[in-house]
Amino acid sequence: MSHRAEPRPRRSSALMRKYETSALMPDLSISFKSQIAPAQPLFEEACTAFARGTLIPTVRGPVAIEDLLPGDYVESSAGAQPVTWIGSTTYVPGIPDDATTLASLSRITADSFGPGRPMVDVLVGPAAHMVMRRDRLKSLIGRETVLVPVADFADGDRIVEVTPVGSVQLYHLMLGRHATMRIGGIEMESYHPGKSLVRSMGESTAALFLSLFPNIGQAEDFGELSLTRTTREVIDSLTSL
Repeated sequence: MSHRAEPRPRRSSALMRKYETSALMPDLSISFKSQIAPAQPLFEEACTAFARGTLIPTVRGPVAIEDLLPGDYVESSAGAQPVTWIGSTTYVPGIPDDATTLASLSRITADSFGPGRPMVDVLVGPAAHMVMRRDRLKSLIGRETVLVPVADFADGDRIVEVTPVGSVQLYHLMLGRHATMRIGGIEMESYHPGKSLVRSMGESTAALFLSLFPNIGQAEDFGELSLTRTTREVIDSLTSL
């Protein structure tokens, strides 16, 4: 009597997401690309800092991020710089399998950091990092400024975690050099993946990730981080000593 083998349990397929990118190529042409890739933090963080409608400070005045193109010049902490890459993806609330870094967005309420900072509410995604200043950091790490996630400051008043009722297009942008930009009067960083993160990936995943950046040949081409990234918890623990 023959016995039929028990069927193997199916592996749950990894959640995938659609990413749209535009890049400034060496010949100054613009490459537009739409690609399906894993909904993993490193991929998502490349595209989820600023919501559609966020005003970016360019040399010709504030421009909504969805209207920017690679080659446009942005005012940054390193001076006027060209946008070299823009990535975007769509946050869709209410999808059961969407339990990734897009769990919630953050709304920075008007005047939360002082008069006109920002002038109106600003909606940002999980990849948004802003500058934190602490005088005590100077003696600890050699400078008083670091980058921390905006979401770390969610307090239900100045910065509120929100789940939109409908889909929201999210964006991030890369400049010629990693720097900060004044978004609504608040210093927030341009995109940089962090070299250690790229090096820690497997070869195939790294190749897929870098394929989102046709203007980048290898991880080293992202350049240096202009500021250290950390978390509010770490900074609070250091400065309380």
